[in-house]
Amino acid sequence: MMDLSAYRDIFIEELNEQLERMDQTLLSLERSPSPEYVQTLFRSAHTVKGSSSTMAFGEMSELTHQVEYALEWVRENNAAIGSEFIDLMFRALDAMKTLRDEYIGGGPFSDFSALVSEIRSLISRPSGEMAAAQRKQLVLGPEETLKADEQAAAGRTLLEVRIELAGDCLMKAARYQIVMNRSEDELGTVIASTQPLQGTGATEEEDETYRLFAFVIGTQLEAQALQDKLSGFSDVQSVEVLPFTAGAAAASASSAACIEQSPAPHPAEASAPAQAPSRQAAPSGGEPAKGASQTVRVSVDRLDHLMNLVGELLIDQTSLADLRTEGLRGDPAQALNTIGGVSDHMSRVIKELQDGVMKTRMLPIDQLFSRFPRLVRDLSQKLGKQLDLVIQGGETELDRTIIEELGDPLIHLIRNSADHGIESPEARAAAGKPEKGRISLTSFHEENHVVIMLEDDGKGIDGEIIKASAIRKGLITEEQAVRLTQAEAVNLIFEPGFSTASQVSEVSGRGVGMDIVRSQIGRLNGIIDIDTRPGAGTRFTIRLPLTLAIIKGLLVKVAGRLVIIPMYNVSEIVRISPDDVQSIQGQRAIINHGKIVPLYWLHDKLHYHRTERTAKSIPVVIVKSVEKSAAFGVDEIIGNQEVVIKSLGTYLGKMNHLSGATILGNGSVALILEAPFLVNG
Repeated sequence: MMDLSAYRDIFIEELNEQLERMDQTLLSLERSPSPEYVQTLFRSAHTVKGSSSTMAFGEMSELTHQVEYALEWVRENNAAIGSEFIDLMFRALDAMKTLRDEYIGGGPFSDFSALVSEIRSLISRPSGEMAAAQRKQLVLGPEETLKADEQAAAGRTLLEVRIELAGDCLMKAARYQIVMNRSEDELGTVIASTQPLQGTGATEEEDETYRLFAFVIGTQLEAQALQDKLSGFSDVQSVEVLPFTAGAAAASASSAACIEQSPAPHPAEASAPAQAPSRQAAPSGGEPAKGASQTVRVSVDRLDHLMNLVGELLIDQTSLADLRTEGLRGDPAQALNTIGGVSDHMSRVIKELQDGVMKTRMLPIDQLFSRFPRLVRDLSQKLGKQLDLVIQGGETELDRTIIEELGDPLIHLIRNSADHGIESPEARAAAGKPEKGRISLTSFHEENHVVIMLEDDGKGIDGEIIKASAIRKGLITEEQAVRLTQAEAVNLIFEPGFSTASQVSEVSGRGVGMDIVRSQIGRLNGIIDIDTRPGAGTRFTIRLPLTLAIIKGLLVKVAGRLVIIPMYNVSEIVRISPDDVQSIQGQRAIINHGKIVPLYWLHDKLHYHRTERTAKSIPVVIVKSVEKSAAFGVDEIIGNQEVVIKSLGTYLGKMNHLSGATILGNGSVALILEAPFLVNG
């Protein structure tokens, strides 16, 4: 028997890509029903079914088989896509993600047989029970499109009419013909219809299909007037009138034609291992469950470039070996001069190699952003609000480690914007705002950082309400509240346990958690800021380092030891005299640019013994983390350099004051300090 475990990582990677593609396509299908989207979903479901069967993953195979069958039914019957069908497909997609996570974890597997039965039931209902799902879509051919254009040019309104006849109507095909004839004679010009004119010649089975039909009409009547007249026709049970655009119809016809030219995969392909789609075909990066293999796809061009650099290093290595031999046999001074040139070349190559390797760790942030349209869609339904998510800058690259850790904070911010930031449709209308709330997510590079901005056009944050809530919760006193600026008051939302929510929400919980957002951003060596305008909206700005693998660090000496403080946490380096140290409310502090900054000795913070000082001035490093700053006196400042962060290993475990260590050029080890510990610990 073939050992399938060797293909497990490949299967999971492909599965993540296909699930992500299905998620994005379903969202597109819900916004703009198109046969092309149905075909894309069908292909993804077919791929997952085939690979799941190959891996003997029966639960996933059975579920995707039913999804594939439902999509094929929609495609073959040209059925309209209703909300019931979309919601069921999303639930099936969520079930696939659950099975994926369980497969990674080794089981046990959930039972989704009820969901499978629900899909079967949906597509097997008689037409009279599911009008929205089985009503055929209107697709205009070339002649009908020309006719629609002529009606529009004549100043007539193009409307789509959807009709359901009464269930007890005995001759539905004949009634359909009567409705069509009267519409043509009395209401306007009928351009196209979903049903042919069978009249009384229809069989009993065909007659039932005429209970639901739709047609496009060019008319001088308003939509409501047309609906009222059609509702008065005999045996007409319900009427729905919608605007119709000829251009959109032509596009639909074009899409339908494309589908006809793209045959569906043959069922026999299901037993063959599915091939991973190309990188350009669709964005990858479905959210992998914990325990999934940590892999990154790298372009061949990038790998070739790295191989060329390694080749140059090998040449330099050979040159150094030859020069060593030459120096031992001949003139050492001459060899040393040549060695300097080789060393300079190696430095340039190593720098380029370092940049190249770092790029292999980088991923487009769209791998993270692509998860959020589905989140906003679900929030919109739960909250009863119309929400629009606008994403920009998805091509911005960021270290994959940071991307993985950034998901939870952004989800929390989006939930809060949707629940507490965006007003209800009634409140927005009263404020003169569009009924649909807008949340925008933008990313871009700024120097050596990536900036992510999350902005909404909601009600904003009122500093006075924040102060009042903080006083009630005992976070600040009334005296402190008076001294707070608007910006300082707003930043109180990051305090543990703070909330302005009047009631518990299913979406954003009990209003706590913004402190966790700030701490998670801080652990990534990032900073989060708020800019809000009451009544106009709120913007959260997150600044993050490009990578956590190589950083620029400040080397300082403390009690004879070298330690490193990350440069992106260093606000300023100053020298002070002992007379500059003040005591404010029992705490040593210095005045820096008019602000009070608490002062500590780094020896005391790290529990090192103090050394005798002979110099008159004290070197001080001002360290910042999120919104807090603190000054630390050290023995000596060595300088800054790029360092490679090495893990401390599992033996030591997590140490709150250290983010890792590095090996310096002389072979000694220096510890890298955690800025949040220094400032908050």
